[in-house]
Amino acid sequence: MISFNELKEIKSHDPMLVGNNLTYFSLGYYPKDELNKILPKALSIPSDEIMAKEYPTAKKVDGMHPFLLMFSRCFNVHDRATEWELRPYLELIFYFPVTYKHKDEEQLCSYLPVLYLDFLIGVIGGLYLSLRKEFHPKMTYEGTDTSGSYLSKGIIDASFTQTSTENKDELDPFFAQIFKKPTLTISYLNQTRFYKALLYPTKVVDASAAYEWNYKGSVIKNDENTFANYCEYSFSTSRSMSYKKYFNPTYPVD
Repeated sequence: MISFNELKEIKSHDPMLVGNNLTYFSLGYYPKDELNKILPKALSIPSDEIMAKEYPTAKKVDGMHPFLLMFSRCFNVHDRATEWELRPYLELIFYFPVTYKHKDEEQLCSYLPVLYLDFLIGVIGGLYLSLRKEFHPKMTYEGTDTSGSYLSKGIIDASFTQTSTENKDELDPFFAQIFKKPTLTISYLNQTRFYKALLYPTKVVDASAAYEWNYKGSVIKNDENTFANYCEYSFSTSRSMSYKKYFNPTYPVD
């Protein structure tokens, strides 16, 4: 546990929550027309030109918007203040590249609409980060050293197989760029919040993905454009922040 004086020195952009994940990352495509219907106010789909520049490995598919599906086994997760370690849990996350408009400014962000967990304490703790976490106690994982399957009946069914043994230096650029952009979330109290998420991979290999996700009336499935990585890594997340605190801090940010 860090001291009170050390805690006072932690800035909002500094890591507050840390841990380790074993994760399958997969590319998905969401129908633009349907996504526009559910995107909150001030969020929009970036132009094709911006997507091609910032996310070059995601193929352009007419009428579809690429996004990240993330299937994780989480362990050693704790906040820096108390160092109270949570039990291992399953977590499914979805990130959409979006443009956020604030007055006359626009920011390219990674919108996190919802997280699925099988751990109630983790769901409650997520409120601290203003996250929309959902408790799915019957979510299951089955796997081997080179494969894994996640199931939440009626919501998501996904299976992955590692297709390479060659350890890469980093995640595919599409996945990496998601985390280089500010994470944007909108709380249950309708507050828009931003936070900084950092990943530190120790193992990255290629994988294949087969999934079906039912969300907001749309059924999203893998297709010929799908690619995936399996990754072992440590991570950190900052406190959640308002727009002003995130983009106009009173201190230097690395």
